Amino acid sequence: MVYLNDYSLPLISGIIVALSSWLPISPEGYSVKLMFQSMDPLYKSYLVPAYLGILFAVLFHFREKIATGAQKAIRMSIDPDGKFVFYSSLFTVLIGYPVVVGLPEILSPKTADLINAILGLIIITAGFLMTRRLSVPLRDVNNRLRENEDEPTLIDSLVVGLAQGISLIGGISRSGLTLTVLLSTGASVKRALELSFLVAPVYLVMRLAFIESWDPDLPVALLFTAFLASFATSILTMNLLLRLAESLNRRAFLILFGSIAVIVYILGVIF
Repeated sequence: MVYLNDYSLPLISGIIVALSSWLPISPEGYSVKLMFQSMDPLYKSYLVPAYLGILFAVLFHFREKIATGAQKAIRMSIDPDGKFVFYSSLFTVLIGYPVVVGLPEILSPKTADLINAILGLIIITAGFLMTRRLSVPLRDVNNRLRENEDEPTLIDSLVVGLAQGISLIGGISRSGLTLTVLLSTGASVKRALELSFLVAPVYLVMRLAFIESWDPDLPVALLFTAFLASFATSILTMNLLLRLAESLNRRAFLILFGSIAVIVYILGVIF
């Protein structure tokens, strides 16, 4: 029998996994794991439904774009975003599979948090330094390949696939790394977020395929609670980040976003 207080752990787990997946931290980092373990060591049982919630949230968020892209694909007229998803997903699998099979636990959670903090500092630095007049590493090359502004290119697909493949090591923030590499190609903050969200499903599927330590025998109501909490939190977080990227200037958003990783790392060191 499931009691009312039994729903607290899957509810909190779904929320935390979703937030730490979209912010520049990771559900498998030291600080987040420490938070989970302080609540209940059985939190890993809810990782699968929580990741599924994130996956379905992305599909729901981009449902119109996916439907339009599928229709164009049937007519053999794939738009730039569709090509970006295809090639970046392909690169993610080609790079990520050897990583997740051969190097599953090469980094400790503390080291992963440190790497995320360094990524956070890079994002903060980009916020201070990046202006329209300041050239970024791959912008000039990418601009030669673009037919229209903000159109993703093969370079975007390659660097995002590389970033997602590396993130499968575990503990490294997929969101932080993909945002960083997309900014390096000259994408605007909002466009970088959109592309990062759009290509997340292949990463989530691979994460689910190799996840360990979960209990499918738990009551369906508890598993669904984790799924629903993660789904709702993901929808809200994606929309909030996109609105902030639109309403805040580039510097303010990047400083705010990068600071999250640094603060989480410091909290992990303190506690």
